Amino acid sequence: MKLFFFMCSNFQGIADVAHLAEIVLKNNFVLTWEYGKTPNGRMGPNPYYGETYPFVENKYHNDKIISSTTIVDSTGPHFLFEAIAKFEHQIIDIPRSDYIAIMCSGFILGGSYNYVSVLMNFGAASTWPDESPYFEEGTQLMLKLGLDMYKYLRPWYGWLDYSQYDFLSREAIRDGKELDTLYWANFYGPQYVEKYGGKFFLESPCWKKEILSDGGVFLQLSERFTRPVSGENKRILQEYFSPNGISLSRGNPFDEDYQEQEY
Repeated sequence: MKLFFFMCSNFQGIADVAHLAEIVLKNNFVLTWEYGKTPNGRMGPNPYYGETYPFVENKYHNDKIISSTTIVDSTGPHFLFEAIAKFEHQIIDIPRSDYIAIMCSGFILGGSYNYVSVLMNFGAASTWPDESPYFEEGTQLMLKLGLDMYKYLRPWYGWLDYSQYDFLSREAIRDGKELDTLYWANFYGPQYVEKYGGKFFLESPCWKKEILSDGGVFLQLSERFTRPVSGENKRILQEYFSPNGISLSRGNPFDEDYQEQEY
């Protein structure tokens, strides 16, 4: 699963990264340090239980990087840290398949663009979601994490889905261009609410519609990711959004219309 936030008003430096780490901790994740031999003698990510700020200082960099996009070369900050969340067992046993791992990263590209992403995987379990007994639980945890991060980051736009790549380019989001994809969970900041109108989002046939704290809107297509909207309900959804050039994502492997994406 992938969670992305673009054009974040509250992502300007190391203090914001430290706040993100605190949000991760409050959602029952444990920060992890370097890979190596774990307390049970196996190889894996070592849990970190120290102070948050020294941890973030180690994961935060100001050295020159080259953006992987065509936006701009960057001398701005970037970070990457990892965390794990356990299921069922009181002690994290690595490398078992009863935990999930996330990678939280972000870039400030030049002075006009930034983004934060969170990627989820399942430790030693198969990467194919229907082979993991924890996929839905992990997805719901990612959703809660996303809602909490949105409140702090105040982005223009964000989404959570199994999609392998971002359909709307980062440059397009920076320039406030039209949306083209409806994901399983969607975060629209005030900028996009103003562009499309709150009525457009709030009257949509989505399973959940919520006004967010900053005036943005949250849309969720179905209660469970592993039980996506289908049949007539799916047709109604697509019919509602298609006049605005927005198509439903086909990245959900539990969807009857799933299409494996190519780069």
